[in-house]
Amino acid sequence: MISVAQIQPEVLDTTLNLPEVVVTGSRSERPITHTPGNVQIVSPLLLKHAPAESVDEVLTLISGVHSTRSSGMSQMYTNVSIRGLSGNEQGRTLVLWDGIPINVSDEGSVNWNSIPLHAIQRIEVFKGSGSSLYGNNAMGGVINIISKRPAETLSVQLHGAYGSLQTWKSGCNLSGRINERWAWLLSGYAHRSDGYNPIPQQARSNPDYSVARYMQEKGMYAKVLFAPSALLRMELSCDFYRDKRGEGEKIEAVDGEYRRFNHNRYQLRLSGERGKGAYQLAFYWGRQHYFKLDERLKKEVYQRFDVKSHRDDWGVILQLNLHSQLGDFLLGGELKNGSVDGGDYYVTSPDKILNQGTMTISSFFLQGEWEFLKKRFWLQTALRYDYAFFHKGWFESNGENTTDFYGHQGALKSHAWGHFSPRVALRFNPNQFVSIYLSYSQGFRISILDDLCRSGWMWVGPKVANPNLQPEQLNHYEVGGTFHLTSSLTIAPSFYYARGKDFLYYVATGEKVWGQQDIFRRENVSQIEMKGWEWDLDYKPISGLKVNVNYAYNLPKIKHFEKKEELNGKILTYAPKHQLKGYLLWTGGVVEAMIRGQYKSMQYTTEDNLETISNFSVWDVQISKYFFERKLNIGLSIQNLFDCRYMNTKELESVGRYVNLKLAFHLNLF
Repeated sequence: MISVAQIQPEVLDTTLNLPEVVVTGSRSERPITHTPGNVQIVSPLLLKHAPAESVDEVLTLISGVHSTRSSGMSQMYTNVSIRGLSGNEQGRTLVLWDGIPINVSDEGSVNWNSIPLHAIQRIEVFKGSGSSLYGNNAMGGVINIISKRPAETLSVQLHGAYGSLQTWKSGCNLSGRINERWAWLLSGYAHRSDGYNPIPQQARSNPDYSVARYMQEKGMYAKVLFAPSALLRMELSCDFYRDKRGEGEKIEAVDGEYRRFNHNRYQLRLSGERGKGAYQLAFYWGRQHYFKLDERLKKEVYQRFDVKSHRDDWGVILQLNLHSQLGDFLLGGELKNGSVDGGDYYVTSPDKILNQGTMTISSFFLQGEWEFLKKRFWLQTALRYDYAFFHKGWFESNGENTTDFYGHQGALKSHAWGHFSPRVALRFNPNQFVSIYLSYSQGFRISILDDLCRSGWMWVGPKVANPNLQPEQLNHYEVGGTFHLTSSLTIAPSFYYARGKDFLYYVATGEKVWGQQDIFRRENVSQIEMKGWEWDLDYKPISGLKVNVNYAYNLPKIKHFEKKEELNGKILTYAPKHQLKGYLLWTGGVVEAMIRGQYKSMQYTTEDNLETISNFSVWDVQISKYFFERKLNIGLSIQNLFDCRYMNTKELESVGRYVNLKLAFHLNLF
């Protein structure tokens, strides 16, 4: 959980240096040179100048981070993975908002469209297994999105944009500091786009009914801060989001097929310190109202069903810190509860499929940090125990078209298990020019509720629930460092190796739908091996100019799959072996500009590695100009400058070149 610091003005990053203090690597504020692990930062300057329309697009600046977004703002689902683990499973990468988990327990997913760029101060990315501190979902890494804090007495920021595909964006940020104790922030936005159809022409099931995937969304984020003393600092925030996204097909429904991912989220964070001790306490609750209208033609017969799900996630996190002559110690606990109450409700027939389930996780974690030899060595050890309990599982199938699922109806078996997650890491700073770290950590990922309690149709075909699933596990080893070759040139290589077991895959049960099509079930059946390396270069030849080039090599593959031996040695899906990225950022002249490029090698889209999507290169640029003492900003953003029609998933093709004209006005009234 991120430290709730004193209310204080933000410091403008004018030197292009990365911030020196991070929190994600140890759950406490630490200089990045004292954090024995791989933590990278998206600074306020990069957030401001990156030619991107969503948070996940900004994150792809970081080496080894992969996003499946192809179709821009109109895309419904986007998965962000670290080091290829795995590109179609968001649940293997934990995402935090101000230190609070926002992965939905039902699917492990994160609604990246709902995270407002204008409300973000910076982002920290911790690579490697982080389960020893953060538990479930942190098997592949942790992404901590840190919101802005009020700085001026009263600040008003208005922003808007118009771009390709009749895309309109508007928003307003208001913030203020009433006095030394009280501060507040309010951010709202509304976006819409006519969109396009990203399904390639040859892949459209009903070309006569294909339409553009339109998008409508709006949201609001509000925060109140109260700091009466060093012993009590409070931060209360709420986040509301509403959207409607077309599926690209329209038969009889007025708006065609579409989905909604509406949610309400609340967070309360308390913190304080006295002497050498400190505490942090957080409460959170969120509900996602998911809706999908699905219509189709089967042998010229019209069918429609509506999917409705209420997905709730709530939790409590307590953390105690003690700084002593013996070292820095952290002790904490967490209680997390996730549940789903959903169903498929057929409109053109009396059929109905219902599913329910709850996952409750109670955790205890302990961390110690020690320094040696005049702060040249920093040792970190951590251990976390998680006890998970799946209960209240229920599946019900009604109707003549769902008879093949009748044998799986009723209450589902409750299931509990526990898991220890250790971590040992060391950082060595022999001098101011060299910093080296090495680490071992174990991560895990609990199965999503969708696998535990829902039977129905998935991309693989019909599937049945498996409430007995065990957690996936991963042992991760890494060595890396940062080397300042000159005052303006820095390189940061890292090398890693990991072995995992009990990874989930769909396996045929032997049953069939309508006597023809296999029914599948998720099972813990495979072992995986992952190895790779990353290399980052930062160069600042003159004031106001920064150049970054990074390369990532990643090879995650199935090591042993007893039930499907033909998959042994196959590469995991949506895990590009090579990624080469870079950007040039200029902030020292008449205009400010960023040019970024990225190359991704071929990706496998099926577990047997028989289907692929091609490698591609994309270039983006953003140019902006400030007026009236930086109160007014006019910018032009061009994504996919050379109109490359690439694919990041096997279903969705990019729109090509996307042009966006931006306008922002910022005024400090007092």
